[in-house]
Amino acid sequence: MRNYKTIWVTALAAVIAFLVAGCASTRLDYLEEDTVSGPKQVRQGQNINPRDITVWGIYKDGSRKVVAVGNGSINFNSHTPGPQVVKVRVGILTSQEVSFMTEVMALRTLTVASPPRDVLFKAGTDPDPTWPGLEIRGEWDQMGSDKIDLSYCELTGFMKDQAGRQTIRVSYEGQTTTFDVTVVSMTAIRITQAPEKADYFQGESLDLTGLRVEGVWEGFPAEQLNITAADITGFNGNNRGIQPITVTKNGRTATFNIEVLALSSIIIDKPPTKTTYTVGEPLDLTGIEVTGNYTGADPTKRKTQLIPEDQLTVSGYEPNRIGNNQRVTITVNGQIANFFVNIVQ
Repeated sequence: MRNYKTIWVTALAAVIAFLVAGCASTRLDYLEEDTVSGPKQVRQGQNINPRDITVWGIYKDGSRKVVAVGNGSINFNSHTPGPQVVKVRVGILTSQEVSFMTEVMALRTLTVASPPRDVLFKAGTDPDPTWPGLEIRGEWDQMGSDKIDLSYCELTGFMKDQAGRQTIRVSYEGQTTTFDVTVVSMTAIRITQAPEKADYFQGESLDLTGLRVEGVWEGFPAEQLNITAADITGFNGNNRGIQPITVTKNGRTATFNIEVLALSSIIIDKPPTKTTYTVGEPLDLTGIEVTGNYTGADPTKRKTQLIPEDQLTVSGYEPNRIGNNQRVTITVNGQIANFFVNIVQ
């Protein structure tokens, strides 16, 4: 048993020694400042690739190795042309810094190497913020040209609600270039399908179910529009006759017709359930059914509808006058019908 314990302790000590040795071999002691090297020239507005920087370090175990440099380790002002000190900070446990000189070469010009694929827009729509197809290139002093990531550029001048030709300005590091786009307004709207309901009884609300309206733009396919009650004018449910209903969208209009049928007569199909009252008792219309007969501009167009109780106007009921066959009058839009009640002591 003692032999097993001795073997285990010896093995553990060996592992610890290996780990300590490994840590010593990876722990940076100091940087060799006089050996740091990097690019002599850098394009204005662009970063230095960490792979272009070489820094040597001495480690705890005495070894000399190239130290890994990350993007976050590099610090300099890439926006100001001229000589710049590039500081490189490395080290995990103990952060250390070395530096070298570079020169930021001025950006001289910007050019549109390739225009965007989409240069025609419908009024009211925004362009894709990545402007697919657009390629911007820069020309730097002594360093030639290169493609510029569009996310670093500022694009101004697009006005989605203003129709016509527009010049879009691209700015980067104090230089600019431009390209043109065109915003087109809607030229017309057209009703491709009228609402399902075309005939109305007086007092009804407009029903847009089934209405389909398309917008038309020059250079674009027609597109179905979302139409709400706010886009509709011309409807009056109390005015009898044929009415042109106007749809307005983006300043363009189209019309369709509906007809509010005229109430020609009313008929009491069922009188109220209660027909006998004691003196002073209020009238009870429970159970009453009144049908309206409606006609249109075309005399052959006739329709009937049960009239809601809240649209009935009642007159003639005298709760304190005793007697049989008291006439009660129902009036709807000038049309009348009667039923009779009895009032007893």
